Amino acid sequence: MELELILERELTTQRPPGGSITDVHVCQHETGKWHINVRVSWRGTGLYHVGLYDKKRIRLYKKASSAIRHIVLGYGYEGVIHVHPCQGLQDASSF
Repeated sequence: MELELILERELTTQRPPGGSITDVHVCQHETGKWHINVRVSWRGTGLYHVGLYDKKRIRLYKKASSAIRHIVLGYGYEGVIHVHPCQGLQDASSF
C-alpha cells in the first residue's frame, strides 16, 4: 500500500498547536518488518506512512511492540492502535 509520507518530526516537534493524531495503524510488510500509518487532524482525512525524523524513508521496526512503544512514548498517543499482521507470517518473535 503506497501512501503519502509524513515525517516523524512533524508528529513530535513540529505538530501545530491543537493538532492531534486521530488514527494509528501498525502494519506488517511481507518481509516481517513493521511500519506505522497515521491519520492527523491538521492534514485532512488521508492516511500517511510515518517516515524517519529527517529522511524521506519509511521508519521500519523489527517488532510490533517496538512500534507500539514508540507511538505511546514518542508521539504521546493514548488512543486505539490497530495492528495488521501480514497474512501467512506467524513468527512470534516479530511481535
